Amino acid sequence: MRVCFGHQSVGANIMKALSTLTGNHLEVIENNGAEVLQRPVFAHFRVGQNGDPFSKFQAFAQVIDSGVGERVDVALFKLCYVDITANTDIDTLFLNYQSTMALLGEKYPKIVFLHVTVPLMCVGGGIMDWLREKAGCVNRQREDQARRHAYNQLLRGAYGSSGRLFDLAEVEATYPDGRPSCFHYHGDLVPTLVPEYTEDGGHLNQRAAELVAARLLSCLVKVVNEPALLMTSRHAEGQP
Repeated sequence: MRVCFGHQSVGANIMKALSTLTGNHLEVIENNGAEVLQRPVFAHFRVGQNGDPFSKFQAFAQVIDSGVGERVDVALFKLCYVDITANTDIDTLFLNYQSTMALLGEKYPKIVFLHVTVPLMCVGGGIMDWLREKAGCVNRQREDQARRHAYNQLLRGAYGSSGRLFDLAEVEATYPDGRPSCFHYHGDLVPTLVPEYTEDGGHLNQRAAELVAARLLSCLVKVVNEPALLMTSRHAEGQP
């Protein structure tokens, strides 16, 4: 397949791990030009500006419209944890995302567009945090994380059953033994990045990046196993 992926720093962690996992079996290259998609390749690129999720919607659409949309088989991009905070209007953000993706889907029906949940941060959930919350103290990190989770829930509700959702946040919030990493917030369980998966509270270390990269590969395998999704693209270019 020919894949393109727009991201920022957490995505860079994943791409480095993807190159390590696949070795010579998959060409992973940082490039957003249509010319590299003349062959099977996993092309990735920096999309938009951190802190401005709308710029990422626009930048991704511009890359697809630049000629990439005529050649790529699978396309996806992700927001970053800094793009969603306690002040984010997630309903407006999600409607804008849906509109952007629906328009691209209409213009480029041969492309399989994957949807990606927003990565999480490592947020404390100990007894002291709970007591501060009960005392009415504001914990901005927990509020930010709760808002990210709420946005991810919108993504899961809209695309989870389609087979086109790459749940990055779920991988980040699950220990290797399957236990969830979460905290209680206003009576709800909110997922948080597993502490052992990060050195700075947000970016992925090698172990975590490889777990995420492996899950991404699994999503792509599912696409490969659904020939109808790629049939239009390959027949259009005379490929078997």
